[in-house]
Amino acid sequence: MGRKLSKLELKEALLKHPAVASSEITFLTKADQDAVIRVKADAFSNDPMWLWVAGLDDDDPQKEEKMYKLSKYFISFISHRFLNGEAGLALGIKDDDGALVGSAFICPSACKSATLLGDIMGVIRLGLPPVYKSKEKRMYCPVAAKRFDLLFDVVKKRHKLMKDTPRYMYLEAIGVSSSQHGKGHGSKLLRTLTTTADSLGIPIYLETEAEHLESMYHHFGFRTAEKMVLKVQGDTRKDASHTMYLMIRDAKQ
Repeated sequence: MGRKLSKLELKEALLKHPAVASSEITFLTKADQDAVIRVKADAFSNDPMWLWVAGLDDDDPQKEEKMYKLSKYFISFISHRFLNGEAGLALGIKDDDGALVGSAFICPSACKSATLLGDIMGVIRLGLPPVYKSKEKRMYCPVAAKRFDLLFDVVKKRHKLMKDTPRYMYLEAIGVSSSQHGKGHGSKLLRTLTTTADSLGIPIYLETEAEHLESMYHHFGFRTAEKMVLKVQGDTRKDASHTMYLMIRDAKQ
């Protein structure tokens, strides 16, 4: 089947990209953790998938605070694995003042984006997700924990769709601070990844959570491999179902 894409091979290819070679885009480390959490928690506070998991009413006066808490936990949980190099690589882009404004977590196929031991250590470090905690889960809709559990099915689907593709890049998360939208930071990060993938002759896989984002990724050469509808059995709320768009940018030979 061929050897998988290693983290070293991916990093070496990225280092050849002009944006990385000039330090316009940099590799992030554990020293960047606080800035990464701040940027990504803000970026994902209005993410359609997490809004669905939370199931909050639009008129909830604490909606913004609750969503930030949920997205901050998620980013804190996964960022540790990328910033210490365990799961893959973290890239960042900064503004003219040197402040981090966007980042991307990428996982080459030879790495596992998540492991049982890593998840256990994450829970030990951060505690249970807010939707599971006895006191905090009441902040969210009654089926929030079950909706959260369904996200593991998305991971299983990625493994199924990519099982015959030994060499690929998984874009696990990409986000830009809400105050920096429209300035081209996200596009620059994404184009760095697509150009690097083309130089390696490999595909990129990602999941996205909204139709307008699906259209945006089409613009960057991705195709929709599958639409996956998530719904907790017996959930009768008006927002009961949520569609995930599983996308692939095919290898350019």
